[in-house]
Amino acid sequence: MKKFILVITTVLLVTMVHAAIPFTVCNPTPYTNTKFDIKIKNDSGNEVRVINAKSGGTYYLQKNVITTIKMGDGDKLYTYEGGKKGVLLLTASAELDGKVQLYSKL
Repeated sequence: MKKFILVITTVLLVTMVHAAIPFTVCNPTPYTNTKFDIKIKNDSGNEVRVINAKSGGTYYLQKNVITTIKMGDGDKLYTYEGGKKGVLLLTASAELDGKVQLYSKL
């Protein structure tokens, strides 16, 4: 009988505590994809290494090959020489999405 009273008391206590906690509705914000496919064709005579300053990702641009780099809006792409950022090549934006950029024009 004592165990029964203890179980009932525990259930009532848990129910009262649960009822006292305010119920909040979480409105999730929809995910927006702000990543762009930046395509760069290395039309120079050498292999070039570049770095995305925001993500820290480095990429090799091979001669006469189009390389696609995923970048977010406002990300900056620099040349990468000797472990350091070099010249700013471009800043990612929606108008560059999917369009081939010539390395010599950057």
